[in-house]
Amino acid sequence: MGRKALGRGLESLIPAAVDQEVAVVPEPRSQDARHGDVQHVALSRIVRNPSQPRTQFDPTTIRELAASIRERGVLQPVLLRPSGDGFQIVAGERRYLAAQDAGLSTIPAIVRSLTDRESLVISIIENVQRENLNPMDEARAYYKLATEYGLPHEEIGQRVGKDRSTVSNILRFNNLPHDIQSLLEAGSLSAGHARTLLSLPGERAQSDLAKSAAAHGWSVRDLEERVRRLGAGAARNAQPRKSPKRAFSAELMALEDDLMRALGSRVRITRRRGGAGSIFIDYHSEEELDRLVSLLRSTGDHER
Repeated sequence: MGRKALGRGLESLIPAAVDQEVAVVPEPRSQDARHGDVQHVALSRIVRNPSQPRTQFDPTTIRELAASIRERGVLQPVLLRPSGDGFQIVAGERRYLAAQDAGLSTIPAIVRSLTDRESLVISIIENVQRENLNPMDEARAYYKLATEYGLPHEEIGQRVGKDRSTVSNILRFNNLPHDIQSLLEAGSLSAGHARTLLSLPGERAQSDLAKSAAAHGWSVRDLEERVRRLGAGAARNAQPRKSPKRAFSAELMALEDDLMRALGSRVRITRRRGGAGSIFIDYHSEEELDRLVSLLRSTGDHER
């Protein structure tokens, strides 16, 4: 299901007026304005949504949006729902924060009476549509929809425009060790890295490879290769009589990491029967080759 499905999901709950441009600070409309109309609501009457799936907001992007708002105003209303004597944000929290930073006293808004479930679904759709959620925010939001509101994985997928299998795989991120979840939240690892790590048995192996991947900037393909080699080594170790080669161990991977740190280039180590093996050092230009040669020569001179 493509991105158009996301748009239809929002349009079914938000009037077409949400796409209209509005002035920066017009006269506020009366408080008895009809729900669904675009009106200007005092920022002081708005509270943030504690169930907002997106937990991290980049201060730089908020400042940039605030600068745009000072120049052009808020071009798209936020979506609110009644909450106590005021309103709670359903969609548009970045615009709300930027409007505060820009010094506005009111913000254009559409007010709708929405249930907790409708509010959460809209928040997820908006963030997924704008690709603003980190993998863990998305995984936790889907988990809440599945556990607290009883939505099947297939229905969650229909709401956010993803296949059921994709939703199920993202939900599995909640099973990763907390240190890996933190790397996903920080953007040090991607959803592709997370899916690859889930194929490894054991939290220790997952965490060790995750830290190395984040420290050395491994691509998803690099990580997949490490997982494949680790799995092949485990299989050989489980059947020693059928294979003359030694298992590719975690210690060997750690040695590769040490060499990569020392040389500043990708290093691969292979072992053959009897303990012999090879070390491969990648380079991508003549200048990099010269640098590596100089580094190795200086190391040899130092040893003498």
